[in-house]
Amino acid sequence: MLIFDDFFLLQKPFMDALGAQLPLPATLDMYALGSDGTMHSLCDHLLGTRQPVAEKMQVLTQPWIAEGQLVFPFPLSSGEMVVAVVSDIDPAFLRKMSASWLRDVRTMLLEHWADIRLSCIDPETELYNQRALTFFLQNLPENAAGFFFLINTVFYRRTAAGNLQKLRETAGLLQAMGSGQYFSIGYGVYGLYLPVPSRRNALKTARNLQHQLRREGMSKVQIGFARVDVGREIGAEKVQARYWRALAIAEQRGPFGMCDVDAIDDRHPHPFTLHNSLLFQQGKQQWRRLRCFTLALFTFGSATEVQTSWIASVAQNVATIGGTVISAGDQILLLFPDLLEQTIVNLIEAVAEDGRKRFGSESFYGGVASWPCLDFTKSDIVGNCLKAQRHAFFLGPGSVVFFDQLSLNISGDYYFDEGDYRNALREYRRGLQLEPGNVNLLNSLGVTLVECSQLRGAAHCFESALQKEPENYMALVNLGRVRQTLGQPDLAKQCLERAFIAHGDDVIAGQELFFPLARLYAEAGLHDRAIAVLDQWGTRPGSEEEFRLFRLRGLCFWESDRPDEAMQACQKALRLYPQDSISLSILGLLYVEQEEGSEVGLSLCDKALSLDNFNPDHWYRLGRAYWHTGRYADAREALQRCLQLQRNHPAAVVLLGRVYQDLGQWKLAKKNFQRALALKGCPLTLADRIRGYLVDLPVDSS
Repeated sequence: MLIFDDFFLLQKPFMDALGAQLPLPATLDMYALGSDGTMHSLCDHLLGTRQPVAEKMQVLTQPWIAEGQLVFPFPLSSGEMVVAVVSDIDPAFLRKMSASWLRDVRTMLLEHWADIRLSCIDPETELYNQRALTFFLQNLPENAAGFFFLINTVFYRRTAAGNLQKLRETAGLLQAMGSGQYFSIGYGVYGLYLPVPSRRNALKTARNLQHQLRREGMSKVQIGFARVDVGREIGAEKVQARYWRALAIAEQRGPFGMCDVDAIDDRHPHPFTLHNSLLFQQGKQQWRRLRCFTLALFTFGSATEVQTSWIASVAQNVATIGGTVISAGDQILLLFPDLLEQTIVNLIEAVAEDGRKRFGSESFYGGVASWPCLDFTKSDIVGNCLKAQRHAFFLGPGSVVFFDQLSLNISGDYYFDEGDYRNALREYRRGLQLEPGNVNLLNSLGVTLVECSQLRGAAHCFESALQKEPENYMALVNLGRVRQTLGQPDLAKQCLERAFIAHGDDVIAGQELFFPLARLYAEAGLHDRAIAVLDQWGTRPGSEEEFRLFRLRGLCFWESDRPDEAMQACQKALRLYPQDSISLSILGLLYVEQEEGSEVGLSLCDKALSLDNFNPDHWYRLGRAYWHTGRYADAREALQRCLQLQRNHPAAVVLLGRVYQDLGQWKLAKKNFQRALALKGCPLTLADRIRGYLVDLPVDSS
């Protein structure tokens, strides 16, 4: 069945197929109908609200002729409608077209388009394939503003079948996480066209994709992206080459590297590079012979007219302490042949105050920096002035900032947001040289080390931050998540519990705290505590769109013997993410145990395994469903598969004992019960039940 995205991405081959059906040349166009029946370009409709057309229009299937144009309607299951319009065709021929012939043409078109769509879909992931991507990039509509991403995902499965399962799972997860048109390139690489004009939105999307995929167990998620080239006749291969180059740079930046190739190609200005070459060259001629110096850079708004007389007045004042003034365009540079001292500070502040009086406080930002400073070269100092200016930007127009550790924290954050972790680490470490023990810098450095998979170094940073501020929210949360990744659940739980007690009711607390803490409680069998944390998470804006919240809620309700609530939670998770194998598996078992339909329940358990048969819990739940229906041989086989994947799965060992008990194989039942009791991870509540099972065994079972 055709969907709207097919018409948007495959418009060129669709139109070619229509043209081949017409005996005479004509002008072909394709539009989307708005809810009021007006025609819009496919791209405008994609970026708009995408409302369905009226019901009386949805039943239209027969082509019609109006105002010398032939119109083919194509209603879609979404309630939207696309129309193909044929114009500039011979009027005499148009009058001869019979209704039956037009119906036949429309029917043949739908068949051709279905074949085209089939050739453009990857059979494994059911996403658009490389062929569809080439069609799209070769024929970008002029108003197709947006960004294209290449996403490289790396995971480890022991078999080829496991790799294919993970590819399908990732494809489903990507579609559940956000809007846009996704493509499967192959070998774990995906493409995404995001029809948004803002680079800020593109960066936010890339960061969110990395964050969410990492939570699902990806060892690497590298993303390269760039703004789409609309209206440039450079060919699809050259266009794709830019995106592949962006991905290559992202791969060099680390396991979770990111790169906007437009930033590399200077297609938007770098904030820490002085693009005023005249100002830079004149300044360089003066500072290169100095043993030390201080620069003050003022950047005025483009609407501000900086008078020559004011610059001359400033130069006169600066000269009293041996300084000079260089001006070019909307920037002026004050250069002092000395390190920053109170006299220079007073003069810079006097210049800034005079500028506010003459031009208004909204007119400029100022940044001041000196050399020597740390490991910076002389030419780097003007960049430090720009970093101080970026710092001033957060304080408001008319501000002047003297370069310090906070300026380096802000510049490090810029590099971090760009996915350039190497430069981010360098900036944060420089900031800590200026102020050792700065909590914000320690947190930022630790987070960046996590992105580079340097977990022990990150843990040291967070521990150092907590020595300064024992209840610092981000340090507690980040240290807890690092401990969890390092396989230290008890230490992780301690950190996250401290954060929850101190900040659980605060506005700043979000899924970065609630999800890992609830999961740790669930894994430890503390389901009531997990539910309390999830309830807190559920009060936060946006939580209703978090399938992980409902998945984990369903798991905890099931383990707490609250089947109705568990069903509702799993069903909600599946509405948000239909390929969620965990929710499918739990819901299937619930259907069986609550006698809502054994066949349906078992089919859901099977579907979960078709999505991920490397999850031992899926095999356990299937075995439990078989056991509940009295299919003991099938239950034994499923539980043995579970234990092949996780040898020390307490619940599976116990249930296998119950299966042997029901089969009358008392010795094997007792062996499994005793084995489960000896397991290190056996919860106390389960141990109590096992002792009851042992008591119920016949005396001669030994």
